[in-house]
Amino acid sequence: MEHGKAHAEVVIVGAGPAGMLLAYLLVTNGISVHVLERHADFKREFRGEGIQPSVMRILDQLGFLAPLLENGIATPAHEAVIYMDNRPVVTLGGVDGMTDDFGLILFQEGFLDFLHQQCSTYSHYRLDMGFTVTDVVTRNGQVVGVQGRRDGRNEVVDGEFFVATTGRNTGLRKRVGLEAQTLETAFNIYWLKFDAPDDPALIPNGFRAYLGEESLFVLYRTYDHRIQVAWGKRWGNSAVFKDVDGIRERLIEEVPAVYRPMIESQFDDRTERQLLKVAVDRLEKWHVPGMLFLGDAAHTMSPVAGQGINLAMRDSVVAANHLITAYRHNQPFDEALCQRIEQERRPEVEAMQSFQIMLGRLMLGAPRWQSRLVFHRLMPILSLIGVRQRYIKRVQAGVTDVQLQYPVPLTPTR
Repeated sequence: MEHGKAHAEVVIVGAGPAGMLLAYLLVTNGISVHVLERHADFKREFRGEGIQPSVMRILDQLGFLAPLLENGIATPAHEAVIYMDNRPVVTLGGVDGMTDDFGLILFQEGFLDFLHQQCSTYSHYRLDMGFTVTDVVTRNGQVVGVQGRRDGRNEVVDGEFFVATTGRNTGLRKRVGLEAQTLETAFNIYWLKFDAPDDPALIPNGFRAYLGEESLFVLYRTYDHRIQVAWGKRWGNSAVFKDVDGIRERLIEEVPAVYRPMIESQFDDRTERQLLKVAVDRLEKWHVPGMLFLGDAAHTMSPVAGQGINLAMRDSVVAANHLITAYRHNQPFDEALCQRIEQERRPEVEAMQSFQIMLGRLMLGAPRWQSRLVFHRLMPILSLIGVRQRYIKRVQAGVTDVQLQYPVPLTPTR
């Protein structure tokens, strides 16, 4: 099928879920795409992998769900539970009779490689790994290229339009003069990874969250059948986290008792771990002439409720809808187009960030008596009258209606 432009190269900076999904949607609709990724491969630890129904529908429309499940890249997450005082207080699957399945655990390394293999069947797709973007090139006030380094050499990549999906705290924000509004810097997350316990009952079939007196723990299994532990704390910084003995003592004291043997036998200075400073922010404007920001690059999400990856991928669907429409009608990828994308996405982003801030404060910021009052007393009442279920369904399904306008069936990979 012939469209208005013979060539419309989009350069995507960042090969995460948002960047690679956008690449797939554009490439399969005839738009030339060049993806730049600073890492040498797709292997990354400590990242969100909970896919909720709002994105499951998109994966299903694209024909992705069956192959992802068949190849072990995704697995159903039947369990998502918040525990307090050793009993479940909020459930999203598999625990009581008034629940819904949470969705999927989508292992990012496999998913990103899956998208790359699909895109690679098209000659107008290119992915450069190990390319670190350091600056932008502008002409007459418009971004027309990016500067970067690869294999120790400086390079410039030109393009017609640029999309930054580089995640939180990207330096490209300042490079193009965009300002972010910080909404919350409530706590830190210490990510740790352990071999799974011998007792299969301790391996979550989805996600488990435990509210303690001074901390929050979220546990879920990884692609290699280990367990990731997200330890939420109000204290601490990178220097504190280097004190292995001190951290180990606090961790053993605060972790749910059933997981203490796992920590005691495995935690040492070789344990895989990372500090994440939790912040919620959003750009006052998501674009400059020639460049659009999506996902955490535009609106940093808290890990609370696992919304980051879901909103980032929904950003990409909306952006693809507008870009492909403009391409097919021989319209420019201009400021007006970027404004339409931002205007469509802002309501959901703002609603979800407000929800994350509220829940995050309840779990880690409020006095424990207040948390107990809400989770032990108020939640059962809200469940009985159906308010909790309706609200949770709204969060899981997405606040706004995001529809794929140009899905293209899968093609055989080489």
